[in-house]
Amino acid sequence: MFNDKKKKIVLIVVLILVMIIVGVSLDSCSNSMKEDQITHKTTTKQKSKSQLTSKGKNEKKDEQEVKQEETAKVDSSNKSNTSESKKENTTATTNTSSNKNNSSSSSSKPSSKPSSSSSNNSGTNNSSSNSNSSKPAEHTHNWVAVTETRTVVDQPAYDEQVPVTEMREHEICNQCGADLTGLDIDAHFKNSYFNGGNCGGFHSEWREEVTGYQTVHHDAVTHIETVTTGYRCSTCGATK
Repeated sequence: MFNDKKKKIVLIVVLILVMIIVGVSLDSCSNSMKEDQITHKTTTKQKSKSQLTSKGKNEKKDEQEVKQEETAKVDSSNKSNTSESKKENTTATTNTSSNKNNSSSSSSKPSSKPSSSSSNNSGTNNSSSNSNSSKPAEHTHNWVAVTETRTVVDQPAYDEQVPVTEMREHEICNQCGADLTGLDIDAHFKNSYFNGGNCGGFHSEWREEVTGYQTVHHDAVTHIETVTTGYRCSTCGATK
């Protein structure tokens, strides 16, 4: 019994030691993982900083190149303007010299009337420009439906002949059912006897008889409907 207790105690101690060793190893693993993550973050941050600095340098280079191109364009435009001004000065000097020559020649010759063709051309140009400027803007029609109401006949009017009835008394033979009203009843019985019949009595019945006709007028059955007959512009009044 004492040995069994010792064995159990030894096993418990061994298990406790194993658990402590496993815990220490897990802690070391987690610490190493955290260090790896921290190093990875720092490296990514350094990369992003280097990328940003390289981008900033490239952007500065691009701005400098754009400024250089703009200054070059301004210089070329200034040079072209100076050359044009020189050309205008030369043409002005030539025009003054030609005007002097013309004035000298005109003093020796009689003055001529100004040509009317230039004035006519200017008038036509002004009229054409005025006509072009005075053209009205294109009109867009606003079409509105034009409707009217119509009476549609579903059933036309008609007259009906209604019979007029009256209850009247009739004499009816009891044996053969013949209507003996207004006839000689005895003669009917005798003829029946000679012909092998057995008619010998009658009775009275009240029957409905048509005594005439009455005219009854029936009005037409109609309804009103709206019909579209066309379209009209609400602004200019055009129709289609």
